[in-house]
Amino acid sequence: MSAPAGPSRDGEVGPRLRQLREQKTLSARQVADLAGLTPAYLSRLENGRVSPTVTTLARLVAAMGETMATLFQEPPDARETVVRRADRHLMRSRGVLDSQVTPGWATRLEILESLVEPGQGSSDRLHTHAGDEECVLVLEGALDLYLGADRHQLHTGDSATFGCRTPHRWRNPTTVPSRVLWVITPASY
Repeated sequence: MSAPAGPSRDGEVGPRLRQLREQKTLSARQVADLAGLTPAYLSRLENGRVSPTVTTLARLVAAMGETMATLFQEPPDARETVVRRADRHLMRSRGVLDSQVTPGWATRLEILESLVEPGQGSSDRLHTHAGDEECVLVLEGALDLYLGADRHQLHTGDSATFGCRTPHRWRNPTTVPSRVLWVITPASY
């Protein structure tokens, strides 16, 4: 099976999730049950009426046997080396706009630039995901990073590196948007 196309240019993740689910010939009920969600919620998400948290999105993709990187993948013949800012694949999720810096075909490294609105973040629950290591660099603003029970306040220029299997969550504690860079190895998030 060829790799599915990435999210639409405007970053709407709902239609992309539906496309992935249909390619896998899974029903909405099957995916919702596996992800611990209701079919009604999945329907609203696929139709663009709700926006998922990063954690919920990861659970949905995992329920389909895929990784978050799948949402950004390009067709196999699209092996561009240079990714122009205007051509980045975007994904919106509850006050967070992720922009993929690395090409979708990259498998050993994934870099995302995220614009995090005030008070927004991954979720209120700690989560883990596939991958080995993750590094976050605050380009502008601030980010509260929770690794287990520890809270780390990161400001412009600060970074943190941790294992993807370390329970974590994050949020922008300020009243202005924050811009952060995520580096994940391998490209499995």
